[in-house]
Amino acid sequence: MPFRCSECGHRSIKWFGRCPDCGAWDTLSEERTAESGFGERASWLGEEVRSINRVDLTEIERVSTGMDELDRLLGGGLIPGGVLLFGGEPGIGKSTLLLQVAQRVAGSVGNVLYVSGEESEGQVKLRASRIGVEHERVFVLSEQSLSRIAAAIEQVAPVLLIVDSIQTTVHDRVDGEAGSLRQLREASNELIQLAKSRRMATFLVGHITKDGAFAGPKSVEHLVDAAVYLEGSRGEDVRILRSVKNRFGATHEVVVFRMTASGLVEIADPSRFFLEEIEAEPRPGTAIVPILEGTRPILVEMQALVSPTGGFGAPQRRCTGLDVNRVLLLLAVMEKHVGLQLGAADVYLSLAGGLETRERGTDLGVVAAVCSSLRNRPLAARTAIVGEVGLSGEVRAVRRLGERIREAEKMGMERIIVPAASRGTASASGRCAVIDVARVGDALEALGLG
Repeated sequence: MPFRCSECGHRSIKWFGRCPDCGAWDTLSEERTAESGFGERASWLGEEVRSINRVDLTEIERVSTGMDELDRLLGGGLIPGGVLLFGGEPGIGKSTLLLQVAQRVAGSVGNVLYVSGEESEGQVKLRASRIGVEHERVFVLSEQSLSRIAAAIEQVAPVLLIVDSIQTTVHDRVDGEAGSLRQLREASNELIQLAKSRRMATFLVGHITKDGAFAGPKSVEHLVDAAVYLEGSRGEDVRILRSVKNRFGATHEVVVFRMTASGLVEIADPSRFFLEEIEAEPRPGTAIVPILEGTRPILVEMQALVSPTGGFGAPQRRCTGLDVNRVLLLLAVMEKHVGLQLGAADVYLSLAGGLETRERGTDLGVVAAVCSSLRNRPLAARTAIVGEVGLSGEVRAVRRLGERIREAEKMGMERIIVPAASRGTASASGRCAVIDVARVGDALEALGLG
């Protein structure tokens, strides 16, 4: 009889005191195998093989979350039977957002079951009262046992199930502690099968590691239909919900929220939100950059501060919201191909508003902001900058440039610097002058920083 580790699920033909895979002690136990053949096991959803042309899609009607921006991120709303893995830092607002979704779905569609394995019913009620969640069709269960959760689903018959969190859910017929790899894998698989067989939209809240990835086996991410991640700084009131997987829509879409006393509030126009504090008079070291998050262009303010080190120690390179390794590369390009002397200066860069991005379309904005701060000369008002910078100093094309130009025009920009490789892309109304540049030096000349 084979042996299986209750912690990681490793199988072995003989018993070990220590698992050879995960290193845990005394976790291998005999695994009983089913005696039935392959043909005797029923389909997991009870469906039969049929032609794809005979599959009826009229039964799949999306369920609105009551939040337009969240529906857009999900591809139009929740899919009946769809399972979403929802992650984020502790205290970032995951439970708050899900309670708000529960309130709106209950008010417009049907019963919602909120299962908490980390808080008591009283604790959930305290949060719900604070943000105004009080609909009678929102049911709360404080439970970790999967069998009791399944019994509650049978009793309530919800259209939406929220499990907070999957790491605390315990499968009664599986060995191992809550949160172990085997428990997590089996409990997730059972809940996904239950959700699809009952056509019940489901949120599974998942813990994350210190590196920001979903905790547990990667197979859980493969099983779910979508994976979304709520990010942001506790010192800021901005929260970004980002989709990292979506079988029913585009990936890497984002929704911007603002945390308030009454819960998370959607920001329908992120560009206006991130630019609302920009002063009318341009300042040295600032540049407006249209970035692309998913399919949505957002105008953000790039801020740079270049200050002499004064001869004390190595120069500092600090970034907030940007990839520091990419910034170091751009600083080297500026010294090599533009002749800027940055070896004796500290360089600090930040995206205003608490937004984070790794998009290379910000490269030219970084170069312009650093040069503006170094020479203490502001850029012209109502000017936007976009472009990727290559190692030889060329300005490379970026994706969806036309949409970025339209967003800049909508926000009142009068001039935008773009890569020459995208020559021919113009403003829709002609109110925004499109200036194409081939090299970094050309861009700085066009901005009056040459």
